[in-house]
Amino acid sequence: MDNITHTLTGAIASKAGPGHHHTRLVFWILILAANIPDIDFLLQFFGDRIFYMEQHRALSHSFIFAPFFAAFIAYILKLTVKGIDFRLVFMYTFIGIIIHIFFDLITSFGTMIFYPITNARYTLDLIFIIDPWLTGSLIVFLIFGRKFKQHRRKIIWGGIAFVLVYFILAFTNREIVRTNVEDYFAGYGIQYNKMIVLPQPFAITNWMVAVETDDAAYQIFTNSFESPDNYVLLDYPLPEPNQFIHAAKETDEVEFFKWFARMPVYDYYNDNNGSHIVEFYDLQFVFNPELARRFNAPSRAPFVLQLTFDDDANLIDSEF
Repeated sequence: MDNITHTLTGAIASKAGPGHHHTRLVFWILILAANIPDIDFLLQFFGDRIFYMEQHRALSHSFIFAPFFAAFIAYILKLTVKGIDFRLVFMYTFIGIIIHIFFDLITSFGTMIFYPITNARYTLDLIFIIDPWLTGSLIVFLIFGRKFKQHRRKIIWGGIAFVLVYFILAFTNREIVRTNVEDYFAGYGIQYNKMIVLPQPFAITNWMVAVETDDAAYQIFTNSFESPDNYVLLDYPLPEPNQFIHAAKETDEVEFFKWFARMPVYDYYNDNNGSHIVEFYDLQFVFNPELARRFNAPSRAPFVLQLTFDDDANLIDSEF
């Protein structure tokens, strides 16, 4: 989730507690805590891109590590700010971190919430990483809470209830799309091994569905109101197996990519220098072609793994 929304969730949480806790200290602690897990962005300066992606949303986004992280921050604040109650700071810091982790979990990127026990990436696939409706609603409830201070706590809890209802509506829309697409593929006799249904920009009615078969992948950009009769099916046939594809699949880079990607597919081709290219990308990050044309955006950005081989299938270069 974007950091503007994280900041707003911290602000909302600071106004939801008991009235005597509605202090500037609690407000700023929750603002800090609602953003602090993203401090892992600094890791990109200490290794290559694969290292960063392996560690992003890992330890700092783990429910297991959260109490230790909160205790460390509370201890630092106690040392640097006079008169701080360690237990109060720890409690609100922990709450802010948990809220951050949850709001990342509802997006489709994947969060390692049980790291370091496991590096499995979990996601609820409910909300796109930037949701103007969700962000805007948080702003509205904060403004009304500030304007009508005598009813602030009720307004803030109304905002929290609204957000929960919004998540339920997102889940409902997703399941409508899932059911429609399942019926669509059944009608065409397409049997698939895996399906993902992921949120798309602008509204909780917009979704992307991708399925994997033995020899291809298929993708549909749709919304919960669209009839399956109007679906536009995008197909990604897999190239015939060869020594270069086999060599690519044996590399550590591809092992990493298969761990990272939700729906990995690949292409094989020769470049102008006669080198053999095997390119892996993730359908999760393939932009809607119609929107890509409208905004002049690349369709496969931002995560593509490209491996270059010589004629003897020796790896020359890899780029991610």
